[in-house]
Amino acid sequence: MGREKEFITLLRANNELMVILDEVATLNLPNYYIAAGSIFQTVWNQVESKLPMHGVEDIDVVYFDDHVTADQAVSKDHALEKELSQKFPFTFDVHNEAYMHLWRGGNKKPYQSDAIGRWIATVHAIGITGTSKHLEFYAPYGLDDIFTKTLRPIIHKDNNKELYEKKIKSWQTRFSNLRIIAWPEK
Repeated sequence: MGREKEFITLLRANNELMVILDEVATLNLPNYYIAAGSIFQTVWNQVESKLPMHGVEDIDVVYFDDHVTADQAVSKDHALEKELSQKFPFTFDVHNEAYMHLWRGGNKKPYQSDAIGRWIATVHAIGITGTSKHLEFYAPYGLDDIFTKTLRPIIHKDNNKELYEKKIKSWQTRFSNLRIIAWPEK
């Protein structure tokens, strides 16, 4: 239980992220999360005595709404990205998980509100939802890797060694003492 409480405390200490979370909550997106880099970097930045949003390049927002068409979802996602990027000094990546399997011309198995669990690394696969006052999180692989600064691949047919290694190189330029779990050889 200690890790969960510490995790929530570190996130709440990121005032910018909490303001963004409160704004996203007003959008009334079904089953939404702010996830990936802005979450684990908030923790790592504070552990390394940096400002909580240091080096955060974008904010990933995912939600699941299969009551709209793929075209409607793409249009809505782009409009929300523009709206949020005008309010905050970050680039936003907004995606309806119901159509993530089609992203970038893909033809993957459709998601069932489980996109976060299929991302490239376990530290990536953590999302927050709710509001700054009532913060909840989803971490299908737990919180240990985020606190031990362990980069562990999520082996999934939609992921690959090249993408994982590219992400590792990027994270190594920004953070120290990373424990890297190699992509398994076949």
